[in-house]
Amino acid sequence: MMRKIGFIFTFLILAIFLVGSVSAANYCCEKTTSGAWCQNVNAESQCSIATNPITGEPFKRTTAFCDATSYCRVGTCVNLQEGTCLSNTPQIVCSGNYGFWSEKSKSQLEQCQLGCCLIGEQAAFTTQISCNRLSALYGLKINWQSSINDELTCLASASPKTEGACAFTKNYVKTCERTTREKCQNEIAKNSAYSNVEFHAGYLCTAQELGTICAKSTQTQCDDKDDVRFIDTCGNLANIYDSGKANDEAYWTKIQEPTCGDGKGNKNSKSCGECDYLAGSMCKRKKAGETTTYGDFICKDLDCKDYTGTYSGSFDYPHHGETWCTSDSKTNDKNVPGATYFKLMCYNGEVTKEECDSTRQKICAEVEDEESGFMYAACKANVWQDCTSQNNSEDCSDVDLRDCSWIAEDAGSGNNYYFSSSGMKNDGTFSGVCVPKYAPGFERTSKSDVSGGENCQLATAFCTVTYKKWWLASEEKWECTDNCYCLEDEWQNSLNSICTKLGDCGNKVNYIGKPGYEFDDVIKEEKLSD
Repeated sequence: MMRKIGFIFTFLILAIFLVGSVSAANYCCEKTTSGAWCQNVNAESQCSIATNPITGEPFKRTTAFCDATSYCRVGTCVNLQEGTCLSNTPQIVCSGNYGFWSEKSKSQLEQCQLGCCLIGEQAAFTTQISCNRLSALYGLKINWQSSINDELTCLASASPKTEGACAFTKNYVKTCERTTREKCQNEIAKNSAYSNVEFHAGYLCTAQELGTICAKSTQTQCDDKDDVRFIDTCGNLANIYDSGKANDEAYWTKIQEPTCGDGKGNKNSKSCGECDYLAGSMCKRKKAGETTTYGDFICKDLDCKDYTGTYSGSFDYPHHGETWCTSDSKTNDKNVPGATYFKLMCYNGEVTKEECDSTRQKICAEVEDEESGFMYAACKANVWQDCTSQNNSEDCSDVDLRDCSWIAEDAGSGNNYYFSSSGMKNDGTFSGVCVPKYAPGFERTSKSDVSGGENCQLATAFCTVTYKKWWLASEEKWECTDNCYCLEDEWQNSLNSICTKLGDCGNKVNYIGKPGYEFDDVIKEEKLSD
């Protein structure tokens, strides 16, 4: 009897303990006074009575467990800003953190499923929402592959353009193709005629550890970058042709950068196939007289070594890619009647010519690169039209606005002129004249007329020479007293140098060295006084 009473006593104590544990937390706070969301607490005073900024109502509280309330029910929170999917998250907590809440489980939401996120050359096995977050974070276009549902396959999809050896079995023989990871996995691996497809990034098909039928050879071929490369017995491109490594096992195992280059394009090199188009070489089949240690291809020299015409560069002959200026003038002056500017170009071993303009409304301008010594030229507009309107050296010589030259005053020759509509005037206030740097040409409209010849009238000038008469021993004498310098040829020549720069004007020869018909156009007028 005593044993039975003891058993009942023990049971009652256990029952009282369980009831007490249930009543220890009998309030659910939407938010506690300490800032926690959806918490079970012991006292109502622990619940916040502030206003919910989302609903505009006071935070809720009730005598129940939180998982039994509507305002604290849990679900999946999709946070677009963070790129996360969180299970068992109260709706109010999710909304407060700018998330999208769903009562569905994470496994039921498409954007929360794992897949392969391809970004650039990288891959990550993650959720679609996380993939979108990575795209926004790095500003890259994404490729979401929901069909890839394991991490190893996903990581293998990274860097699709990576080159390597794609080994596979065909007709019971293990062969190989040098290609990209993308082609190996998406084309070769899906071809029913092939089996045991494996991609080996960075390897050549001749690597011994791959065990394929592809072997070394001494044959060469041009690649798509115009370099010379070895090819293996399967026809795959190998590394850059280097005669010293034709039998080097390591050079036929992995893809390597060349080390045989001379930094100048290896022009006509017998031993190295590292060509450089910008430096003046590219892969070509060798011709008679050209030799290589192995193979039939060479880094062909593209410079214009056979050119013997006008060349203003610093090299012995024009180099591939160089452009420079010339003129068909047979005289030292390129700005004479009939002369034309041309731009010349050396390209793939040949020199071609481009005419700028037959009337020199366009001229050729060239510059030499200080580092490379290369010449660069271009046909440009001859901006001469407002030269004669400039009355000071600074405005005249502004190369950003015009192509003009300033001819300063020469007191000994009386060159103190300015241009006017009726010709050059001398009033003692000007220190020079502004003329075109490149004399424009005129277009002949008929046998005797030309278009633009009116420019020559601006150079018309008058000089009146005064004499004084006196008698010596009954002999009449005349003495020059004013503008006597105008009687000298120097005055005529100095004004002619201005005239000839205005166009096809003045005393000059044409582009083949022949003078004009009316060579002397100076009229001498003398004013005599007693």
